[in-house]
This record gives sequence, structure tokens and C-alpha cells, in this order.
Amino acid sequence: MTAKRQTKAKQAKTVKGKVAKKAEVKSKKTKTKAPKKRFEVEFYRDWCKGCGICSAFCPEEVLAMNEKGEPEIAKPERCIGCAWCEIRCPDFAVRVEEKKEEEVGEA
Repeated sequence: MTAKRQTKAKQAKTVKGKVAKKAEVKSKKTKTKAPKKRFEVEFYRDWCKGCGICSAFCPEEVLAMNEKGEPEIAKPERCIGCAWCEIRCPDFAVRVEEKKEEEVGEA
């Protein structure tokens, strides 16, 4: 083989090697994301005194107080499941649970 042919052969191998590495990197980056967890907030209306602590501590503003001074679920899709409302409620009138996969599909 001549010197020119050897150089071209080395260059071709290098280019092929780089292409293969790029393809490997792309396949590693295309991981599937885990489905977003969904949460459900429930109130025990008989226990709630309407203090508003739950809505005040909600970082995503999922809860809001209505005209009657009772808490309501204003934006349920924004709930991140932190359960601050459940933890801070002095009357234990709030419950946060993760929705099961069957329930998420129905909603």
C-alpha cells in the first residue's frame, strides 16, 4: 500500500469510530422518562374548621379558600404530593395520597 492509501484508510477508520461513538451517546440519552406521579387531596369536611392553614402552606397553590371560608381543591393537577397541607392541618382534616395507575388512566 502506498502512503496516501494508508492515510486515507486511517482517516476512514477514525471517522467510522466517531460516528459509532455518537450513535452510542444518542442511544444513552434517549432514556424513557418515568410517568409523572399524580396525587389526590381529600378533605374530611366534618373535621375542618376553615382556618386556611392548608391553603397557606401549599407551595403549588393547589388549595384555595372558597366564599364560605372552606378549603377547596382549585388545581388538582398541580399537586406534587409534598403533603404540607396534611402535616400542617391542626384538625387532621386533609389527606394526600398517590393515585394508582388505574385511577390515573381513567382521569
